[in-house]
Amino acid sequence: MTQPSTRWLAIVDWPEWYLVASVAAGAILYAYLLYPMSLWLLTFWRRRTPFVPPEQWPSVSLVIAAYNEQDVLASKIENSLSLQYPGDLQVVVVSDGSTDQTNEIARGYEARAGYVFVEQPENAGKTLAQNAAVPQAAGHILVFSDANSIYAADALQKLLTPFTDQKIGCVCGELRYLNPLHGGAGKGEGFYWRYEQFLKRQESRLGSLVGANGSIYALRRELFEELDSAIISDFIMPIRIRRRGWQVIYTDEAVATETTAPGFNDEMRRRRRIIARSVYSLWQERGALVPLWSSTLFAFELWSHKVMRWLVPVFLLVLLAATMMMSIQGHPLGSPLLMAQLLFYGLALLGALLPGTLGRVGLFYVPTHFCAINLGVLRGLLAALRGQRHTIWKPVTR
Repeated sequence: MTQPSTRWLAIVDWPEWYLVASVAAGAILYAYLLYPMSLWLLTFWRRRTPFVPPEQWPSVSLVIAAYNEQDVLASKIENSLSLQYPGDLQVVVVSDGSTDQTNEIARGYEARAGYVFVEQPENAGKTLAQNAAVPQAAGHILVFSDANSIYAADALQKLLTPFTDQKIGCVCGELRYLNPLHGGAGKGEGFYWRYEQFLKRQESRLGSLVGANGSIYALRRELFEELDSAIISDFIMPIRIRRRGWQVIYTDEAVATETTAPGFNDEMRRRRRIIARSVYSLWQERGALVPLWSSTLFAFELWSHKVMRWLVPVFLLVLLAATMMMSIQGHPLGSPLLMAQLLFYGLALLGALLPGTLGRVGLFYVPTHFCAINLGVLRGLLAALRGQRHTIWKPVTR
């Protein structure tokens, strides 16, 4: 029998560790840089489509799901009822088993014209709450939003204008994060979100946006489908609409704002929950990943934007282990690459330990936010493999 020490030496002496490191680094580079570059090459020659406002605006139902949102719900309802929309606007608030003052606040607006309140007795999750609210919606267009998202006055007009094109089935607006405390987590989220918005714009030019943002997106009423409680509706609904032949696009003119998560730990937990549900959701819609069953271009986008991004933390661990082995072997690139990674993770650790000082400086909050979201993704992947669905949610303290 091979002794453990002999087996360890065999692993260390394996001559191909630089190939492993190269593959891992290449995968990370592809997910964050080469995929955006490929999108740009596919779209740089496409002009942005100008949409003309309709002569007659369609009726709209704005669906707001809320769970224990007593601190923000009144502001959200007032904002929704005051939006400058030329057509018929209905506001539907659904409380998903709230246990604070959310229900009382929501009932206080029942006398207002165009307002409907739906109360779910149990906290069953956002997706089921939306399923319960839509039968009460009278609009030809459904708009979905969160209780903490505040819309610009003309957001609905900008969001609905593209529906004049009969090929468009779903439109996602732009979410902008506010960082009133100037925290490092908020700065990191803002930097990351601007990168995501670039991807959305390029995918939109191809007519196949990969998922929407739950804070501000709209779809034609006839395209709505009730989904299972563990499925993320704003991720899977646009995918299903795209697979049915409709275009799914992004408009940065329809603006909603939210306050960023207060800390790096909050962002990590949020990412963990989203990824655990997203992995399960995409598995239920896995045909979209197969070019023969779905659009080849759309499958390419899903693999690149979602699956490869979810695997980045795995590639990061592989890269760290491979460069460590290269350093032990005396490879000329081993020690420099290992030290560069350790320096990066050291900066991230300092930013996390001192969020009020170093964590506000770009040299620290960028690596800290990067590590926070990827640690959250890794934990989300593990949670998904263990069968955790995170159907219900708890709002972040704002």
